[in-house]
Amino acid sequence: MNFAKSLLAHHRLIHTILHEAKREMLVVYNAADKATPPKDKQKDPNYFQPETISEILDKLESEPLKWRLITHLLIVTGCRRGEIMGLKWEKIDFNTNQIRIDTALKYLPKVGTYEGSTKTGNTRTLYLPDETMQLLKQHRHDCLELRLKNGDRWKETGYVFIRDDGSPMNPDSIGSWLSDFAKRHDLPHINPHAFRHTVASVLIANGTDVVTVSKQLGHHKISTTEDFYSHLIEQNKEKAADCIAATLLRRKQA
Repeated sequence: MNFAKSLLAHHRLIHTILHEAKREMLVVYNAADKATPPKDKQKDPNYFQPETISEILDKLESEPLKWRLITHLLIVTGCRRGEIMGLKWEKIDFNTNQIRIDTALKYLPKVGTYEGSTKTGNTRTLYLPDETMQLLKQHRHDCLELRLKNGDRWKETGYVFIRDDGSPMNPDSIGSWLSDFAKRHDLPHINPHAFRHTVASVLIANGTDVVTVSKQLGHHKISTTEDFYSHLIEQNKEKAADCIAATLLRRKQA
């Protein structure tokens, strides 16, 4: 890790700690907001092609329901892994197929797993397809059965994704499980964040406006989305120009 990247990592950690302290009214403001950390050099986002996603979904059919659902949510929402693990049952509306993302589970070796805000501190509401809602209902049934089996051992936390005793899961376990899953099924390496980039690329390629894409991903600023996916947005502008020309300027020969 070079100096700039190390400095940026420390700034992010301090910013997260002070953000929690401000939320709990231990400090008046987040002093880290006043600092200007070095910019992290952007890499081209890696994302999956539709055929790879289809193969992943096919292989998931033989996996435990909990992990099928976790991966499914990553694929259809573009959420960060901590946001998926921080989801609680009370944040799911089964009538409208919506979930509210306002917290994230995080992990530090000296602290363990703990609940914090999302990366940007924003709250967003996302719509889920019927297929995902069905998996959620099945998983809820499994969790109720697990609770009955545990009896006094059960720890009621309200989280959707839990250990066998009801306690929260380490968000880093998603990366480990996906890596093992890919090896078991002879798939390319799966980075959880690649699903996030895939959602963005699909939305942009299908003409979704950048404001909606930004809100879906939970970016703090629209400019973040524009900067990170600039090459995809430019490609989409070319398609838009062709669409306008085909519709308004070019006339089919009779």
